[in-house]
Amino acid sequence: MIDVKNVYKSFGKKEILKGISCSIEQGERVVIIGPSGSGKSTLLRCMNLLETPDKGEIWLDGSLITSADAALHKEFFVDGKLNKKQLKSFEREMSININLARQQMGMVFQHFNLFNNLTVMQNMTLAPVMLKVKTKAEAEERALELLDRIGLLDKKNEYPSKLSGGQKQRVAIIRALAMDPKVMLFDEPTSALDPEMVGEVLDLMKDLAKDGMTMVVVTHEMGFAREVADRVLFVNEGVIAEEAPPAEFFGNPQHPRLVQFLQKVL
Repeated sequence: MIDVKNVYKSFGKKEILKGISCSIEQGERVVIIGPSGSGKSTLLRCMNLLETPDKGEIWLDGSLITSADAALHKEFFVDGKLNKKQLKSFEREMSININLARQQMGMVFQHFNLFNNLTVMQNMTLAPVMLKVKTKAEAEERALELLDRIGLLDKKNEYPSKLSGGQKQRVAIIRALAMDPKVMLFDEPTSALDPEMVGEVLDLMKDLAKDGMTMVVVTHEMGFAREVADRVLFVNEGVIAEEAPPAEFFGNPQHPRLVQFLQKVL
């Protein structure tokens, strides 16, 4: 479903990702853990192009969604000269692929990112209607169905300021689901919540996992990783230092930095 190939990303002189490659299969739940500043969130944001990789490729469901540097691709050159027509055609295709990719990847952020001036219902129907994925009636029907699923149907006309942190994050998750994405990306979805609210968000994510949703989750919730993940990746200093199924990952870690990390968080 997602192929990350040799991706590099720097901010100024600081290199964050140093040639990361990984694949996410359809229906797979992959959890990414690691120390703060290791590149976990940057990797996730590169997957849906909220951050543009400096180098490397991102593929979604068989389509390349990262535009290539023309200078690196020989097929754009004829007798040493740049074929601008062919390059423009490629860039148009990339633009189409990028827009489709963003519609197919739901993103859930640490701080909810709900529109505070819109009601819960308006937050949920805005993107499907504006992008013409659904009619207004279809979008509202889907929103009501999702709100009912998480027990917040009575909050449909409330503004985000009236919701608890856990309610905001659950609304943010179903807002992403309202687009019927192929993949859900979660960037530390519980780290801004009070401890008592974490459980209700994790329960919703577990339900999505049971439904077979392809999920990539950056989190510090080790219990969730053990219970839900098919595979856990440990990112350290911009590279994937180790990856394994949860039982092996937590029960028999190999990389010294992972051993050290788990001793501190478990």
